[in-house]
Amino acid sequence: MKSKGEKIKKILIIFAAFCLVLMTGYQIFLPFLDFLQKKQNQPANNEQQKNESELIINSQGEENQPTKIEEDVFLKVPFVPQAPDAVWDDLHNEACEEAALIMVHYFLKGEGLNKEIMEKEIQDLVAWQIENWGGHKDLTIEEVGKMAKEYYDWQKIRILDKITIEDIKKEIAAGNPVIIPAAGRLLGNPYYRQPGPYYHMLVIRGYQKSKIITNDPGTKRGENFSYSEKVLYEAIHDWPGKNKDILEGEKRMLIIEK
Repeated sequence: MKSKGEKIKKILIIFAAFCLVLMTGYQIFLPFLDFLQKKQNQPANNEQQKNESELIINSQGEENQPTKIEEDVFLKVPFVPQAPDAVWDDLHNEACEEAALIMVHYFLKGEGLNKEIMEKEIQDLVAWQIENWGGHKDLTIEEVGKMAKEYYDWQKIRILDKITIEDIKKEIAAGNPVIIPAAGRLLGNPYYRQPGPYYHMLVIRGYQKSKIITNDPGTKRGENFSYSEKVLYEAIHDWPGKNKDILEGEKRMLIIEK
C-alpha cells in the first residue's frame, strides 16, 4: 500500500507533466495561431488596398476621393486670348501658358477679366520669369504650377500624371478647371495661325456628351471652344524640351484650388 507521501509525489509529477505539455504545445502551435490570425486579417488588407487604388495620387503627394461624374458640367472661367490686342509678336506667340494660368487665377478669385488686365498680367508674368528664371520660354506644366505658387501664392496645386479623359471630367465635376499642355497641331483648330503651334496650353472648363469644352487662348474665338474627347486626349503632351520631341511629352494636367 502506497504511503501518503508517494501519492503526493505522483500527483506533483502528473501536474508537472501536464504543465510541460501545455507550455510546449503552446510554442508548437504559436506559429499556426499566428498564421490563422494573419489569414483572418487578409480580407481587410485586401479591401484597404482596393480603396487605395481608387484614390488619385499625384506628384504633389496629395490624395483625392473619387468624384461622381455628372452628365454635363460647365464652369464659368473668364476668357481673353493670349494676344489681347491681336499683336502676335514673339512674346505673345509664347504666352499661352501665362494666359491659361491667368484665366484660372481670375476664376479662383471670382473676378472678371478683360483685355487690359490680361495684357498687364502677361507682361508682369513674363517680367517675373526673366528676373527669376533668366528668360521667357516654353514652360512645362510643372513650371506653370511653380509659377502659380511662387507668383500668385496659390498653395493647393496638383499635377496628375498619365491622365485619362475620366480624370479630367472628375476634376471639372468637382468644380476645378484643368490646365493641359498639348501638341498644338494635333488639336486641328481652324482658327490658329496655320499650321498652328508645336506646343500649346489651354484650359478645360467643361464637357458635354463626347465634347470637351475649353478656353483656348490661341485664338480670339477660343472661348467655349469644344474638341472631341479623342482629338483632345491624343493632343495632350507636356513640353519635352524640343519641338521635334513633342509627341514624347507625358499626359499631364494641372489643377489649382482655393
